[in-house]
Amino acid sequence: MQAVILIGGKGTRLRPITYDVPKAMVPLRGKPYIEYMVSSLRTAGLNSAIFSMGYLPDPIRHHFEGQGMNGFSLRYVTEDYPLGTAGGIKNVEEYLDEGPFVATNGDILTGLDLAEVIEAHLDSGALATITLTSVENPMAYGVVEVDHSLRVKRFVEKPAYDEAQSSLINAGIYVLEREVLNMIPPGREVSIEREIFPALQAMGKLRAHISSAYWRDIGTPRSYLVASHDILAGAVGRNGRFEYLNVDPSSSISKNVTLLPPVFIAEGCEVAAGATIGGRTALGKRCIVGEGAVVEGSVLFDGARVDEGAVVKNSILGLGAVVRKNSIVRGLSVLGAGSVIEEGNILDQGIRVNPHVHLPSGTVSF
Repeated sequence: MQAVILIGGKGTRLRPITYDVPKAMVPLRGKPYIEYMVSSLRTAGLNSAIFSMGYLPDPIRHHFEGQGMNGFSLRYVTEDYPLGTAGGIKNVEEYLDEGPFVATNGDILTGLDLAEVIEAHLDSGALATITLTSVENPMAYGVVEVDHSLRVKRFVEKPAYDEAQSSLINAGIYVLEREVLNMIPPGREVSIEREIFPALQAMGKLRAHISSAYWRDIGTPRSYLVASHDILAGAVGRNGRFEYLNVDPSSSISKNVTLLPPVFIAEGCEVAAGATIGGRTALGKRCIVGEGAVVEGSVLFDGARVDEGAVVKNSILGLGAVVRKNSIVRGLSVLGAGSVIEEGNILDQGIRVNPHVHLPSGTVSF
């Protein structure tokens, strides 16, 4: 069986990170998110995946070039203009084999047993099976209501508190029969959630599979950071032996450095004396943490730098971003690639700094 991975979007909710890095390539414990996705497909017994791409396709293609996939094949199809979730599936139709296939959004991190979903679909007689997961606050999502036989009854888009009769939401993973492709008009943007699924529901041909497995949409800074924390803690994505304190041998860790697991430090990093790398932190390749600096609960992309006495807490630093001496970056702040925060700034409350912006000393203080 094949899978279609929908990664055509611009990742606008995750900006400024996604101005330079496609959402599918954001790192989680030293690996791009898309590797976790492909691994889950292989574990489920699928034999190939088709990337339905649009924005920044080259980094994804280059990442997998030359990798040995042990018989698992990858194909790359890039849309000329945005086609939506259903249009992105239709755009790869010519490369799909006969029979059912999996389609999945390219920003879902999950411990779902995909083989179980496929088996449930094959037994259901439905044209499509939609995977559902339960969330505490369904008002931010589209709620799905099902009957006792797991047939989808209706969709409720972002219901008010008193309207939410279900906590089940669309988990973004589907098993589809090829007949569904005939329902998708070619050459235009089409939403599978708003156009195709309601039509299938009206036909009585849409079934649900409810999963209690780990699930997270990584498409916002908050959810991406939580996903990073969870992977560092081993809550999802474990494969064989797991190290809560994972420091690449090529990195230089000075004396009197405090490392509080779970921590991941990639190759070529430098951590100076007196620095603290707090729990749930991941440093990408060639990151530098200066003397007495503190980094906690954060993700530093490759080449990021935190200078002497600076503090970074629960934030995201993009490629090559720099936090100068004694500055503070905290509270889910996000620095774009190549941005520089000079001395004496305090960034908080989810502030976002665009790529290559130079913030002079003492400009911002929360």
